Order: sequence, then C-alpha cells, then structure tokens
Amino acid sequence: MIAVGAQYYRPPNPPRSDWSRDLARMREHGFNTVKLWCCWNWMNPRPGQFDFDDIDELMDLAAKHDLRVVLNTILENSPYWLELQHPEARYVDNEDRAVPLGAAMNTPGGGWPGLCFDNDGVWEAAEEFLGALTGRYGAHEALSVWDVWNEPHMEPASYFPDRWYCYCPASQARFRSWLAERYGEVATLNARWSRRFGSWEEVQPPRLFESVPDVMDWREFWFQNLRQWLELRTSEVRSGDPGHQVMTHVALSGYTGQLATHTIDEHLFAQVTDIFGTSSFPEWLMGNDPVEHLFNLEAVRSAAGSRPYWQAELQGGKGRRSGAASTPHPSPEDVALWMWDAAASGASGVMFWQWRPELLGPESPGYGLCTPDGGASPRLSSASKVARGLLSGFLDGMTLDRALVGVLVSRRSALHAFATDRTMDIYTRAAQGAFRLLADQDVHVTVFHEDALESTEAPVALYWPMPTVCSDALANHLQRYVRQGGTLLAEASPGEYDENGRHRSRWPAAALGDLFGARVVDNDIVPSAVISLVNGSLMGGWGADSIEVTTAEAIGYFADGTAGVTVQAHGAGRAILVGTYPSLYYGMHRDGGTRSAVAQLLGAATDERSAPAAWREPQPGLFSRYGVSAHGEPLIIFLNWTSKAQEVDCRTSCMVLGHDPAEDRPAAQGPGAVLVPSHGSVQMIVRHFS
Repeated sequence: MIAVGAQYYRPPNPPRSDWSRDLARMREHGFNTVKLWCCWNWMNPRPGQFDFDDIDELMDLAAKHDLRVVLNTILENSPYWLELQHPEARYVDNEDRAVPLGAAMNTPGGGWPGLCFDNDGVWEAAEEFLGALTGRYGAHEALSVWDVWNEPHMEPASYFPDRWYCYCPASQARFRSWLAERYGEVATLNARWSRRFGSWEEVQPPRLFESVPDVMDWREFWFQNLRQWLELRTSEVRSGDPGHQVMTHVALSGYTGQLATHTIDEHLFAQVTDIFGTSSFPEWLMGNDPVEHLFNLEAVRSAAGSRPYWQAELQGGKGRRSGAASTPHPSPEDVALWMWDAAASGASGVMFWQWRPELLGPESPGYGLCTPDGGASPRLSSASKVARGLLSGFLDGMTLDRALVGVLVSRRSALHAFATDRTMDIYTRAAQGAFRLLADQDVHVTVFHEDALESTEAPVALYWPMPTVCSDALANHLQRYVRQGGTLLAEASPGEYDENGRHRSRWPAAALGDLFGARVVDNDIVPSAVISLVNGSLMGGWGADSIEVTTAEAIGYFADGTAGVTVQAHGAGRAILVGTYPSLYYGMHRDGGTRSAVAQLLGAATDERSAPAAWREPQPGLFSRYGVSAHGEPLIIFLNWTSKAQEVDCRTSCMVLGHDPAEDRPAAQGPGAVLVPSHGSVQMIVRHFS
C-alpha cells in the first residue's frame, strides 16, 4: 500500500500537549504515515546517555491512532560534548575556516552542521547512537521504515554554497589515499593533472577554480566519500534492525544545479538503500513549474531503478520567510496536483513537509498543511481528498509504462562546467531544457544517467544535451546502445573533452567518431542558430559546430548551407548529431517548431503504443502517463497544469476517477470526449469490450 502522510516532530516542535490531538487528526484526514526526527544532539545530551522520552510517547501515540512511522535518523546535529572531544573534526572550508556547531534552518535545536565523519571518533559515537535507536524501536509495532539520512549532501554547503568542504586533516588524508588507490603512482597522477609532484605527501586538494582535472577529481572523491558514509549508516541500521526497510532521500536532483556545490548525485546514493526518495518544494523553490517538479521526480525514479521511490517531502504551506522574496501558501488545487504528479510518476510514498508549521527556527511558521495551532486549512482538505483516493486501492499494483525517451545526464560534464565556469548553470539549463522540450510535447521522458548505461535497460531513444565530456568507456557503451537498436541524438560537440577535462584536437574521437560518422572541424559561440530540415526547422543557441561529414548523411543545414544535422545507421539503431544546442534555445524561448522537430528526430513525435486515448495536438502543461492496473487493464493519468479545461478522446469505454472534483466515486464513461479540468487531474481505467 502507498504511504501517505507528513513529517511531524522535529525538536523542540510541536508542543507536547498537542501530540495526541494532532496525530488523531492526521488519521482522520486519511493519512496513514507520520515521520519523526530522531535528532542526535537532542537524544544524546551526554556521552553514553540517551533520552528516548519524546520518541517513546510519539511511537505509542502513532500506534494508538493507527499510523505507521518513518524514523528519520539525523546525524547532522552532533552533540556538543562530541565537539569538545574532537574539535579537529569540525568541517573546514577551502580557506581553512572551521564551522562550530550551532542552530540553523533545519536544526532549530542546535548541533548543526554536525562533524566530519572522516574522523573515526565521530563515526564511533554515531554508531553507538544508531545502535541505541534500532535496539529501542526495531520491534515497535508502529515502525515502518528507517530514513537513515535526511537529504544526503555536503551539509555546510547548504549554508555556504560559495565554499568548498571538507579540508579537515582526516578528509585530506582520505583524499590522498583515494588518489593513490585510483592512480597507483604519483607519476600517473602527474600525467592526469599536468603537475610535477614528487611524492604523495606533496599532493593537496584544490582550493581554487579553473585547475580543471584536480577540481573534477576532488568533487568525484566527495561523491564517493558521501556514498561510503551512507553505506555506513545503512549497514549499522540494518544490523540493528534487519526486519525493516531502510531509505534515504535527496533534497532534489543534483542536475537542477547543486550537483557540484552540494555534492548531490542521486544515481550514486540510490543504489545503497531499499527505498529512495526526493524532497520537492514546488512553490518555494521551483516557481510552481510543473516541468521542473516532474524533472526532479523522474531523475529520482530513474535513479531508484527497481527500488520503490517516494516523494519523501512535499511542500505543505508557504515557504520560509525571505523578505520580499517570500512565497505564499500554495493553492489547494496545486497541492492536489503535486500529489498526482508524484503518483503518476510511480511514487509509492507521498509525505508532506510538514503537518503543521514549526514555532521555532527560520522555517517558522512555514510549510505546514495546517494552521499554526494545528487546525485544518483548505490545503489540508485538498490533500485529504487525494490521500483517500490514493489509498482507495485504485493505484495498488499499478505498473507504470517505461519512458519512451531519456535525457542522458553526465556527472563529468556537469563537473567540467563547474570547474571552468565557476558554476554548472549552463549544463543545468541544457539538461532541463531538453527535458522541458520533450515534456511539453507530452512525451513521457525520464532522466537517464550515463553510469546506468552499463547495467540498466535504457529507453528506446536518448537525448544527450551538452555532451561536453565523454570517456572512451562511455563512447563504447553508447556505441553498443545504438548498435542494439537505440536512437541517440547528441547536441553539439560530443566528447570535445576527455574524462580528465583535457580538450581534444579532433572530436568526436575514436568509437564516438565512428558512431556519428562525422567530425567537428571547429565550433563557435553564437546567440542563435537555425537549422533547416525537410519538414520544418529547429533553433539552437550558445554554440554552433562546423561539421565535416564522413560516412553519415546530412539531413539538416545551417543558413550557410553547411551540415547542421547528420544521421548514421549503426547496427539496428541510429546516431544523430545536431550541431547546436536546441535545449538551451527551447529553455529560453519555448519554440514549438524546435520542440516538434527534435521529437520527430527522436521518433517520439507521436505515441505509437497501443494507448487507449486518441493522440491529440500536444498542449504544454497537459501531461499523460500510461500504465497497467493490477487487473491488467490499461490505465491513464492525465495532469492538466493549464488554466483551461482540456478535452481528450477515449477510444473505448472507460471508468473515470476525479473527472468532477466534487464527485468522490468513479463514473462510467463511454467512448468520446473526457474533460480534464483546469489545474486538475483525471485518472482512467480503460475497459475494452468485444
């Protein structure tokens, strides 16, 4: 059964006198799950002493009110006594500034940002705390899931995004060990970094931008290091309580811009736990842009692979106070659509941040579904109705169809942009622009990670935006993907740089050159570029290639008559090279012709599956998701983010849920028009009759 609920307890919020009433009200509104924070500094005030009183009472109350519990273990608020024992373990930035423990936005009870786990004494104390928690609550009847790391990332970066972490002595020593294991000899490292180190003792992590190879390796080290921290937490909780599942959830997809600064790559983290998830604050952080919300959901769902994934935090009320930039409460209709966004993307859990607004800390009084005193709000009423629908069994056992197209994202290309530009903004805009282009065409598009090509079945077509960095290994994987029947569309200059961040003199090179059957003679920066095709044209921006066709066929041309799009058959598939960046242009201008042209090149201009809904002219803001119910019946969910009701055609008889927002029960619907209300959703089970 799907988990639907909200986060509730983060000390010192909310008042103890309200606990029983609030949890009872949560159950009355159709929720079945509550999340509680187990804060290290709050529960472990002295060495070897633990205070379980709050969680004891809350767990028993949850059981009383028939709520399942997610216990979120919070180690990013270290006990102050541990800081006194290990001052060397404070996080240190690239200018050797240590961060003392204190209170911050996500830890009103203090202890933030915690201490660096590269220091053995810190992990040993954390291990003792996790062991005490699992021993105390592993057998409790209300326990459902352990969330072992709330939004894994380099914690101080959330407060100091312009600083790099961590340069404590233990982290520097671990980095040198990582490099020695990776390269074997200093001479090999020198060749990679173009340096003249005489010994490993001379090697230091980079502290400045623009020294590209070492910056890329320093960030890569931290991705792997944080994953090891997650593995330690997961292993400890599993050993203490093997009977319950373990999860973690990221703050958002790293490919929305925080991959390099915050050290977030969901693909690495998702492989460790049983369940994976993401947070989403669509009004506060995304401008209530449904495509950005869907991008984050798809990135995390794709990273989770066969594992269940959750919308682990979903904005319930207005954002935190931020002067004139403060954001208002979301509308009840938007709250409902956010929930359906998650369900239609295959989420098996939808948890709000949070049930009621906090009364202490920078987040007060934001984000709550309820009023500050715990009373009902129109947002809660809307969420309650969707919760009851999700828990009615309609989606139980649903299998979501695999996405037709994937946007191929690259950690190394993102890191290269960060190292050279001091920001990965240009790469983020390309990745999100490519996703938006296809989503606006109502193509079911996912976010597919380059690392997954080796082990995961890829979509039938891949759109590769800003393919700056390409290793020989990635080129070989892409060649195999196309040879086996995939369609690969690359934007300008694929593989212009090698995995070290070194510019190639000829590109695409080796296997990648053979795949595309063309090479780039030169490239330039242009504000915009037009490529004419047989059936229309497409627009690109930022850069344009001078392409020399070798074995491929030119099918599109720049205004000067030179090749702008080439295609080459390779085995059972096709490799397409577009000599500019449609993703960047579309992200800025929403050009319908470019959207249609790229979709046609990818073979995704129309949905050729045996879908029961007749195809229609794509309407940006109207999204459809297809699947199969537990009984084998075709199932469609339409999400209408436009300001107008949208009409879709059903070719056969169907059962419609949610067609009329005032109607709670399913309505029979014959062949013909089905109206999807503005800012609304329709969920249909389609039934064929002989």
